[in-house]
Amino acid sequence: FIKDSMLGWMLKKILTNTLFKKLRTRFPQRSFTLIEIIFSVTLLSIVAMGTAQYMVFSRWDIDRGIRRQLAWINMASRMEQAIDWGYVALPDSLPETNQLITANNLTAYRTTEVFGIDDTTDGVAPTDTELPDYYMIKIYISWFTTGNVSDSLTAYISEEMGWDY
Repeated sequence: FIKDSMLGWMLKKILTNTLFKKLRTRFPQRSFTLIEIIFSVTLLSIVAMGTAQYMVFSRWDIDRGIRRQLAWINMASRMEQAIDWGYVALPDSLPETNQLITANNLTAYRTTEVFGIDDTTDGVAPTDTELPDYYMIKIYISWFTTGNVSDSLTAYISEEMGWDY
């Protein structure tokens, strides 16, 4: 059937062409060995895995940076609330435990702790009557779960000196 068809005629014409014969003798048909195939597949897979790993870790690092920036903005906002309440109201108004916050469709938990500190420079209790001498405020941000603390901010405030980070 092929001999009589047009395709068979063209194939026969090409194979008997002198230019085709010269190219075929100049570039002999050569196949790949099994070692060459294994080596090239291994090299290709190493490059592909390295590229995929770079993409995954760079995306993870970008997400972590976004979460850290959002956490610091939220903690700074919480410190501004503490300034608005004033020194005397800090122990009663500021503390909170695992307050749910959302930012950019991410869930976080914020914990704020206020510690009264008695400084030894003006004496200690019971001779020191003005307690506490200053407050230490700690704010923790935990992403996704309550115990996964990723960022924290500590500030000190006294009646005389104001804030110190």
